[in-house]
Amino acid sequence: MAWGLADTTPTLAPAATAVAAPGNDASGSSSPVRALAPVPESTEGVDIFEGVNPVTSVALEGVALLQIIKHCHESLPGGVAGSLLGMDKDQVLEVTNSFPSLPSSERRKGTDEYQLDMMKSLREVGMDNNKVGWYQSVAMGTFCTASFIEHQYQNQKALGPNAICLIYDSAETSKGSLSLRAVRLTKAFMDTYRSGAFTKESFAKTDIRSATVVEEIPVELRNSDIVTCWLHQTKDSVSASSFERLDLATNAYLENSLKNMSLWADELAQEHYKFQGFERALSKQRAAYQQWQNRQREENKVRRENGDKLVPEEDPNFFKSVNQPSRLESLLITKQMNTYCEHINRYAGKSIQKLFLAAKVHQNE
Repeated sequence: MAWGLADTTPTLAPAATAVAAPGNDASGSSSPVRALAPVPESTEGVDIFEGVNPVTSVALEGVALLQIIKHCHESLPGGVAGSLLGMDKDQVLEVTNSFPSLPSSERRKGTDEYQLDMMKSLREVGMDNNKVGWYQSVAMGTFCTASFIEHQYQNQKALGPNAICLIYDSAETSKGSLSLRAVRLTKAFMDTYRSGAFTKESFAKTDIRSATVVEEIPVELRNSDIVTCWLHQTKDSVSASSFERLDLATNAYLENSLKNMSLWADELAQEHYKFQGFERALSKQRAAYQQWQNRQREENKVRRENGDKLVPEEDPNFFKSVNQPSRLESLLITKQMNTYCEHINRYAGKSIQKLFLAAKVHQNE
């Protein structure tokens, strides 16, 4: 469950239709600019990372950013999602446009047709129509949920390992700084998620931790030359008041962060209780198996003396009745709690600086 955030992940389109509009063949071009190439339909046993240069940064056009911000703020307090369009050039993912996904109340079988119509219309006016990822709005940094992982996995599986998700936090942005993150699933987690083995042993074998579920990619904002010139001309003529940044009223944000972290801690405790129940059941099974083996060995001693056929002393199916619960939820909850800790640490530091500044001002008065 994502506290304070409704499920905003859009309905997934098939890989063949979600990547690009019909008639757009990027594979036959020799240009270094290309769309994210779709992987084969059958990806069982196929390493989608093989032969692909990972992007090291994301170049986000100012127009696309304004479209995302406008869509997210118009839908407050609800969460929304949409598609990102652009190109992959020289290990830089250029995001040049975006469009919103259908609201959850309107998601039916027409979602695929809607995406195709939007990308076809953009292509007709000479704009990039290659899907390179998706974006979603979050509340208080809550994004690392099971639905997000599933949707991002399907996107990277269909669009390629360089497909990203832009996370926009309107609550943190309202505090004076743009909160925008570009993330994607790591190769190790993609392999583990594909295998479906979410056990303690599988996570330890592949070194899967809360810090290695997703990787963050630096985001660089870009504008056209004419927009850059206009911004330089208006920079000195417009003086925006920045006194709001001196506001000491950060209690509400910190309070919500602490509240959400305590709720996630309760969820983590529930997952821990489930795993403890599994450990107790496994211990009982081991004790019963040991007793069964002892009885079998005693019976075999008697059978050897009588010259009878021996009974088996090993049963490989004995422990199949005890299934280890999935550790994926615990991993995601830990990741989300780390995010809240980062928020609290960052805003607590800013609040302390403001308090010292306010104390100095009052002292001078």
